[in-house]
Amino acid sequence: MRRSSFIILGIFLLFSWGCSQGSKFKNSPLSESEIRALSSAEKIEDIFLKSSEIQLELTGESAIAVMSDMVRDSKGNFIIADGWRLNNVWVFSPDGHFLQRLGQQGQGPGEYNTPVRIAVNSGGEILVSDYMRRRITLYNRDYRYERSILVKERMYHSIHVNSKDEIYMYEGIVGPRDKYVFDTIQKLNEEGETVLSFAPVPPKVLKMRFSASGDGMTLDKNDFIFEMNPLYYQIRKYTADGDLIKSFTNLHLRKAKKEGKQPILLNGPYYLEKGLLIVQWENHIDLFDTEGYFLVGGIPLSQKIIYSQGNSIYLEEWEEPETPGQQLNPKIICYKLKI
Repeated sequence: MRRSSFIILGIFLLFSWGCSQGSKFKNSPLSESEIRALSSAEKIEDIFLKSSEIQLELTGESAIAVMSDMVRDSKGNFIIADGWRLNNVWVFSPDGHFLQRLGQQGQGPGEYNTPVRIAVNSGGEILVSDYMRRRITLYNRDYRYERSILVKERMYHSIHVNSKDEIYMYEGIVGPRDKYVFDTIQKLNEEGETVLSFAPVPPKVLKMRFSASGDGMTLDKNDFIFEMNPLYYQIRKYTADGDLIKSFTNLHLRKAKKEGKQPILLNGPYYLEKGLLIVQWENHIDLFDTEGYFLVGGIPLSQKIIYSQGNSIYLEEWEEPETPGQQLNPKIICYKLKI
């Protein structure tokens, strides 16, 4: 009799746990089994499978100093931008061989000054954000110059396009002297005019004593926008029209840091089509679903995430040179979601 009572109690507790989990993760794009698998993860291998490790070829024309951005284009090639040091954009094959430069430095059509960020639209066009020239330069899928868009108002560093090829730009940097609230996301039309502006800088960022740059925006397959300032751990979810839906964060991590002190430097968010968002902080990652539910945190990951596509994340890894003055290009490491 006692044995039967224990069995019934166990079934009841298991049923109650399943119901509570279902209500907690209401509307999640993930199944209950996927939520359980992610929530119990302790290392990167519990979530992802390393699918490739590509060494980018070093030639006289393809020496990279800093990766300011990376995308994979419609051909599967790697498009690498260095808009901070060498001010160039390069095209590498899927196995890392250098193919060509995309455009070149200069002042003429198809040329750029500071190609900081890049994006690819649904037609395979490559958009390059030229910060100092206040232009968005577009190349076709065969890497030929097509046109430029002159940004009429304030130029932002980061560029994104949604499924309708609408252009958004993001800026989260607050200068150390001129601290004022501004909208971090603006939507542009084909003439470079701002038609929508939203996602103001969180007031708490203005209290911090220094600034940091980073692309704090991503879009999902339904064109919802997720934004996070690189200095303040709060993800805000917006519609394509700039309406705020909800905000969420890793409360345990944010409470561990006192306001006004040195913040955690954040990288992301990055979106995976499974319905996941990834935030990287101090060599760790946290995972949320796109409904804002916190799944797991503190998974060790030392390499910096530079890009996400489909259900894969891409990391940049720089090896130490063997001799002083030796030039090395980075490796691109791809991890594919296995949940």
